[in-house]
Order: sequence, then C-alpha cells, then structure tokens
Amino acid sequence: MSTMPVLAPTDLQPGDVLLHMGKGELSRLIAWVGDSQYSHAAMVYDDLQLIEAATVGVRLAPLAQRVQMVAAFDWIDVYRPSRLNAADHDPLLAALRAASMVYLGRPYPMTSLLVLGVTCAVRNKLPGGRDLRRVLRMALDLVIRNDPDQVVCSELVYRGFDEATTAPAHELRLPVITRALQHTPFPAIDLQALATECLEDYRRSGGKPPATGDAIKDADFTLEQNLRGTPALDEPDDLQEMLLRARGQLALSAPHASAAANHDRLALPEPLPNPKTVLPADLEFSPGLHCVGRLGMTAG
Repeated sequence: MSTMPVLAPTDLQPGDVLLHMGKGELSRLIAWVGDSQYSHAAMVYDDLQLIEAATVGVRLAPLAQRVQMVAAFDWIDVYRPSRLNAADHDPLLAALRAASMVYLGRPYPMTSLLVLGVTCAVRNKLPGGRDLRRVLRMALDLVIRNDPDQVVCSELVYRGFDEATTAPAHELRLPVITRALQHTPFPAIDLQALATECLEDYRRSGGKPPATGDAIKDADFTLEQNLRGTPALDEPDDLQEMLLRARGQLALSAPHASAAANHDRLALPEPLPNPKTVLPADLEFSPGLHCVGRLGMTAG
C-alpha cells in the first residue's frame, strides 16, 4: 500500500502533472514499454480542470470527475514542477497554460500508435550502458515524425512546459534523463481484450474500424515515409562520433570542443527528446518534477 500523502482536488495547483495508471490492457502495455508505473499523463489547468490528450482529442476535463473514475484508473499521482515555486510563479504559469491551450482540440494519433510503441519499446529494452542508450534514443527519435498536429498524452505535457513563452526561452523545459536498463517483466496481456480496447479507442477518436491488416499496412507506410526523410549515417568510429552525428541530425548544439576531443569515459549530455516519443516514464523520472502525493480516488 502506498505511504504517499493522500490528496484531494483542492490540494492541487495549476501546473501540477497528473500521472495515471489505467486498468486496461493497453495501459499495462504502455507502462511496460516505459518501465514505469504510469500509462497516462495530464496537467492541472486551473482550480477546476485538467488538460489532457485523450482518444477524443486534447480536451479540458473536470478534476472532480477524474477522482471518481475508479473503473478506469488504479491510481493517480501528483508531480509538482519545482520551477513554478519561484517568485515569478504567475507569469510562468500563464505562459504554461497558454502553450497548452494551443493544442486544445487536436486529435490523438491512433493510426501511428503501433510505430510509436514499437520504437519506444526497442529504445528502452535493448541492452547497453547509458551512453549507448542515449545515442539509441536520438537515432530512433529520427524515425518518428515530430508532428504537433496530433499529440499523445505525455507529449502534450512536455510540449506545454517546453513551448511556454519565457525569458530566457525554454525556462520551464522538463529535463528527460536516460535510465539504465530496467528488466521489467512483460505483463500478462489478454490479446483479445487489448484488441477490443484499441478498437473502441479508435472509434472514440472518430475513426472507422480498419479492415483486416490495414492498421499494420498504415503503420508500415508511416515508418517507410519517416525513414525516407532520414539521411543514412556512415559507420561511426566510436560512440563519441556517433553522438556528435546524431546531435547534428537533430540540429542540437555540439558538446564543447575540448570535451568532444576527449575519448575517455565522458558523461555524455542528455539529448533533447523528440516530443512525440516522450512517455509518462520520462515525466516520472524528470528532475524537473517531484511527487507530492496520490489523489484519493472515490466512487462518488
């Protein structure tokens, strides 16, 4: 049983990040992919509402209603951004809310979830040290198109913090860290229940049930289209060269020249993620957030 403080909706603050663990088969699969205890993310918008990317699209939803959804979620934990505790809290919060509202009504990328899920699973499950896993993430991030016209739940939260208009820019950006391999066992999944759940989500998103094999064909086509736009890299001489080339592909600033020339065991910098591949786990372990408690769920 959790020993975290039990919170009520009135204890929440705008800007708090709500990390959920859902009850369905898809939720368990998402949590496994991220080596996490969470499958869904949302953000407190104001005293009465949260903002989230759901299958029906990005929406505002009542906080009071969320704590009554015991049939949908096992638990909901509250993570508070430390940067919003500063003296300039109000303008930062206003910028965060404005950045999040830009996405209101945008659809959920149901047809590309397969590619996204497989890419994130490969990224998190392949063995290797942290340096290699950082490079692997950067390489796989190039496969997924950074499309802000369709957003998933944790992507919305990350984009809201990252794209808030602040001085200096990106003052609220949540750092995403690379963790060691977790060896999380694969959960027992009821495949029929998973298929039914995915189909229901697809219908709620406004789509029509795909014909047999169409979903896989669409996923293959999306992957092929993304790969076509990804220039091939030559075989690197070592991990540092691979890092530099990957950073160049992502248009990121290179490490300091003197550090790049040192091929000893360097602490490689964390790359900026493709927002599309940010998972609830990335928010859970971000140094920019800390857990303050668990929402008390009630059947109402």
